[in-house]
Amino acid sequence: MKETLFFIYLLNQPKGGKEMQKSKVAHIEGLFLIIDHGNVKGLRHWTDEFERRGMPAVIQTNDYMVTEQNGMIKDLCIKGFEICGSYNEQPFWDKPYSFQHEVMGRIKDKVEACTGKPMRIFGSKYSAYDEVTLRAADALGVGYVFARGAAGARAVVFKPEEYNVTLVLVSNVPSKQLGTGSFCDQSLWSRGVAPDGFKEILFKVKEDRIVLVAQTHLSGIKLHWWNAYQDFLDANIVTWKSLDEFASNPLVLPNAQIPMNTEVQYQTPQPKIPLEEEPDYPFDEK
Repeated sequence: MKETLFFIYLLNQPKGGKEMQKSKVAHIEGLFLIIDHGNVKGLRHWTDEFERRGMPAVIQTNDYMVTEQNGMIKDLCIKGFEICGSYNEQPFWDKPYSFQHEVMGRIKDKVEACTGKPMRIFGSKYSAYDEVTLRAADALGVGYVFARGAAGARAVVFKPEEYNVTLVLVSNVPSKQLGTGSFCDQSLWSRGVAPDGFKEILFKVKEDRIVLVAQTHLSGIKLHWWNAYQDFLDANIVTWKSLDEFASNPLVLPNAQIPMNTEVQYQTPQPKIPLEEEPDYPFDEK
């Protein structure tokens, strides 16, 4: 594993000598992922903000939303947001092919019936995947799969040689307790990080590529989490890319050489501040 990550590191170093090495993080290239489990107010808040800023984003939503909020999801697709199908019940690690193919195919059908466009990317709980997921995605014509980060906070895009699927590994950051997890409000909240701590982590990012994640039920409606993201976006540290732009130059490797991260230590959240104690965003005053 260490050898593979070092190989990835070397391949992704900029060419041109020491001076370019020193300035290699002059700016950050980013993909913004919104995960929604059914919070309509939070989803609308985030997507209105993206439109205001002229930012691309991937919207990860489930079969409930594409059924119960069909018009909203279709409208977001028309506006140019990439709609990602998701399965939030359990991670896909070690699930049989029949299960993964059926679930992914069912969600794909619902997303496409809603949007009228192909569902091009999929993610399961914790951005979990395995080789069976790649087989199912390839068979169903799903070109991208979100994967749990395996290169620290740096986002990496891989193309397994054996499959017509591109893996987008999300950024993975540590906390003082409960190990590492996605660069995400929910992930860090679950591991005992408060909004001010999250903001500090945001501004300490040094990697040149990140996938930043926000969840609609947390930063979408909770004031201090929302403000942490806004302060970071206002700093213009990141150049935000569409899915195709971000994943345009994947690192091609045999699947067996692509690092996989299955660590999750926070199935039971241990927040520093319970969600009910977090002040809501004052929507009526907007």
